[in-house]
Amino acid sequence: MANKRTILLVDDDRDIRDSLRIILESKGYLVKTAGNGREAVAALQAEVPDLMILDIMMATDTEGFDLAFELKQKPEFKNLPIVILTSFLEKVRVEGPDKFQHILGEEWPAKWLFEKPVDTKKLLAKIEGILAGG
Repeated sequence: MANKRTILLVDDDRDIRDSLRIILESKGYLVKTAGNGREAVAALQAEVPDLMILDIMMATDTEGFDLAFELKQKPEFKNLPIVILTSFLEKVRVEGPDKFQHILGEEWPAKWLFEKPVDTKKLLAKIEGILAGG
């Protein structure tokens, strides 16, 4: 990969951040990390990545959703590909959908969703496809 593509990885779980960073870097990506939405915004202001991987549940159950919705409203981030990582769907299954109806009824701010634990082969294939324009 002659021209390294940059990925911003946002997750409050350090182990997930570290393991995914290692896997992505081994495939030639330049990986920036953030542990919460505030750090992600600072990283985005410093440099817009080619793609963002974003956890939904961080400080709140919807912090990642909130950030993704906010980004999609801003022209400079409107076309930023966002891959969502989450255990949110499991939480909905366990706790029931009523608590999350305000989210479930929304148009999701990303086309791509991977449940935790993440199948890294599928995630890598999806990232390659997205960055290749597919």
